[in-house]
Amino acid sequence: MKPKDELKRQAIINETIAIVYSKGFAGVKMAQIAKKVDISPSTLYVYYKSKDDLITSIATDLLKSMTTTSQKELHNELPFKLKFKALWLFFINFWINNRKEMSFIHQVKQSPYFEMIPKDVRELKTALALDLLNEGKAEGLIKPIDNVILSALLESFMTETVKLIDAKTLQLNKTDTEIMFDLVWDAIKN
Repeated sequence: MKPKDELKRQAIINETIAIVYSKGFAGVKMAQIAKKVDISPSTLYVYYKSKDDLITSIATDLLKSMTTTSQKELHNELPFKLKFKALWLFFINFWINNRKEMSFIHQVKQSPYFEMIPKDVRELKTALALDLLNEGKAEGLIKPIDNVILSALLESFMTETVKLIDAKTLQLNKTDTEIMFDLVWDAIKN
């Protein structure tokens, strides 16, 4: 069997993410992706056995990469608030700089594809946030309320912060990100 070409694989991934960004999952047609990246449909099936495999493989890789990268932002030697802030800023910047990928992940989370992602990958991403929230609660720094509620609040703030930056209402600068972080902190602090 001929080894898979990494450039072709990346072209397939990039094209799929672009399609999902503009048309959603319904727009993903294997034959169209093959044509767009200049390979035969049968070659595409060498890389991914089905549309489901393509979408879940991309989502799995994105979640693994995001989690690994965000774990590097957690400097365990920092006090909790600074660690939390570093992660907050990481996600805002990641979201701004990876719009299509974040859109892809959000769409996957709202679809049956999410359950097709290996459980350990889903749990690893969730564990990172939950561990941090639990640490803050254990130190008495954040409200002792359910992590589902805290996570929803944080994701809402992040989503709206990115929207405000996109709309040019906020700038991606120290002053504006400090204002948004202070609001988030005030919402969760004990």
